[in-house]
Amino acid sequence: PVAVRSSATAEDLPDASFAGQQDTYLWVVGAQDVVEHVRDCWASLFTARAMKYRHDNDLGQIDVLMSVAVQKMVNSRAAGVAMTLDPLNGDRTRIVIDASYGLGELVVSGIVTPDNYSVEKVLMEVVDRKIADKHIELIPDGAAATTVERAVSDDRRKAQCLTDSEIIAVAKLAKQLERQNGCPQDVEWAFDADLPDGENLMALQSRPETVWSQKPKEKPKTSYATGMAGIVGALNNPIGARK
Repeated sequence: PVAVRSSATAEDLPDASFAGQQDTYLWVVGAQDVVEHVRDCWASLFTARAMKYRHDNDLGQIDVLMSVAVQKMVNSRAAGVAMTLDPLNGDRTRIVIDASYGLGELVVSGIVTPDNYSVEKVLMEVVDRKIADKHIELIPDGAAATTVERAVSDDRRKAQCLTDSEIIAVAKLAKQLERQNGCPQDVEWAFDADLPDGENLMALQSRPETVWSQKPKEKPKTSYATGMAGIVGALNNPIGARK
């Protein structure tokens, strides 16, 4: 089984992510189905939703080119999104992770409320966690060669879907991708149920974060004199020099 995913020239721009504007197809099996879904993926470049998004972002309608990636499916036990800053306030000292059971599509689309973990970026410690009631998961149906939604059992719904070591592993992966790309990242990831621990964390996609990254950094509210001027000022007014 493979995933058929769009990769357009206007996607993942620093100021416009195009997240979710083109179609993605999961758990596609068989050459003919792959060809058909590649065609559908190309066609999704010209849906009303995608065309409106380009119009709103002042991008030409016929200048955008589309390629389609065909990737081996990850048999996801848990998946989600990691942001290398806090999406609520832009705090770059935090890595914020949303996670739920099964494939990550329900997290990305907002159908399920995921667990939310906040990790301190330098010390790599979990500093906050909110465990959600994850009532549904998206899983593969091998017989039907597709994905299906399944109710999560009562004992798992309100349980933490990642161990603390897995949370830190996701945070380290996101931090590495931020370092490689040189800017805050929005990372899709998954743990593959078919691979052993330590080898089962997969980065599915990494794109620039496009909200807080575009805002100018605030200047410090207090400035201190430096060099000789600072020394003289401190000697003349040792208290006022630090106000």
